[in-house]
Amino acid sequence: MRPSTTLGDTGLQISLGGLIVEQIARRRLTAFLVSAILLAISGCGGSGSAPETADTSTTAPPAEAASQSDVPELDPSDLDSPEGRIAEITRLRTLPDAVVEVRFEDGQKQPANERPPTEEEIAQEQVRRNERIIELASGVIQQVHAEEEKEQLFNNAVYYLGDARVNLALAGDVDQAQLLADDADALFERDPTSFSAVEAGAAVVELASQMASRYGMQNSDWVKAYSVQARLFAERFPQEQGRVAVNLISAGRKCEQFVLREEAKRCFLLVEQLYPESPFTEQISGVLRRLRVEGQPLELAGTTIDGGFFSADQFTGKPMLVVFWSSNSATFRRDLPQLQQLTDTYGSDQLTVVGVNLDLDEFQVDAFLEETGIGWRQIFFSEPDKRGGRSPVARYYGVHAVPEYWLVDSNGVVSSAPVEPAHLAPLVAQLLASE
Repeated sequence: MRPSTTLGDTGLQISLGGLIVEQIARRRLTAFLVSAILLAISGCGGSGSAPETADTSTTAPPAEAASQSDVPELDPSDLDSPEGRIAEITRLRTLPDAVVEVRFEDGQKQPANERPPTEEEIAQEQVRRNERIIELASGVIQQVHAEEEKEQLFNNAVYYLGDARVNLALAGDVDQAQLLADDADALFERDPTSFSAVEAGAAVVELASQMASRYGMQNSDWVKAYSVQARLFAERFPQEQGRVAVNLISAGRKCEQFVLREEAKRCFLLVEQLYPESPFTEQISGVLRRLRVEGQPLELAGTTIDGGFFSADQFTGKPMLVVFWSSNSATFRRDLPQLQQLTDTYGSDQLTVVGVNLDLDEFQVDAFLEETGIGWRQIFFSEPDKRGGRSPVARYYGVHAVPEYWLVDSNGVVSSAPVEPAHLAPLVAQLLASE
């Protein structure tokens, strides 16, 4: 199985199917070889217009597929025509989950039994439906790919095909994950501006996104795959501003959550590069400011939890450690002994330490400070609407994940950001030695 396409500048080859093998036990399902069909028809048929920009990374069904006026009112059992196959796909997609069907040789369908189905039976039924949708959509593609006047049916079939492949891949079918990526490549080669190419590419991003959310904790390669696929979609379809930007921002934040900082940086900077004057770039202005904070004067001020006020420009003359944290961060709790050892070694006469707390509950912060003995100044706003992620400091620098540690030199210029806890002591020593 060859790796799925990735951006050349990363050097990262990630096989969606290979990752699923590691994550889920492989299920033997029928694989319909539509990729070969699509590759064979590259260049055939007319091109549809690209869909309108959507402000969501989740693939939405094409409006045409939901409109009954676009599908002639034919008997769904007439599965010899592309219209009938699309009608049958629509019927399968709108069936309630709890309806378990038995298909007889004569084409008639009846409930399997009167009792409510078990969860296992429902899961098996969903697999059967998606396999059937792939079969039907494949037939439509074979029938209409060369007929320009039926491009809408082609587009609908491609959308339904991709959605079914995503569902089966999420259920553990390795082949469907790879076929999904192959379909996207083939449709892009056929016509990179077409609706079908965009939808197929979006389906690959959707699969990577869902797998990153489900299994990123066990295997961070899925988070990398999401980042790579989001950037590949941006490279191929920059005209899809909404989809591209939302996917890149989502992937960037997911990467930051898993401390994949270089991957996150690529995503955020690509948004700015592609859409510099857009609301999306404005949305991540704080993140961009943080990514470029090294070498810049620290802009940090705010009320403290004890009722005072802290301003970084009043504490120049010695290095400063800025700690973004929250009391419910297990990582921060693990880092705390190293931080306390650092403050014990250098003391407040050589090193200023200030915390930027992102909790919502002041009592929870007080309890944590009392439990751990932390004595640093803590920026914490009394107004509830300025706490957590809405902290003015967090918003200004686009800090969404904690903990994060920054070092500032004696002139008030950020020297290192972010810093791993193990590197803090030698970097502080270097700053003091350079004074």
